[in-house]
Amino acid sequence: MNAQTGIIRSFNPANNTGMITCDLGGDINFSACQITSLQQPESGSMVEFTVDDSNCALEAVNIRYL
Repeated sequence: MNAQTGIIRSFNPANNTGMITCDLGGDINFSACQITSLQQPESGSMVEFTVDDSNCALEAVNIRYL
């Protein structure tokens, strides 16, 4: 799995999920539990992440702020 970069597009604190817009194009879902810091996800934040394709849908994992 290769690291990718992108920007947090949205985050819903009610269900702890959001969307990242990838720098290479497209959007990917994430769960706040995949963020490696204690910082609350915020729209517009630059992140680096790995794409997990082991489930039926792609998900960003091992997310860290840049």
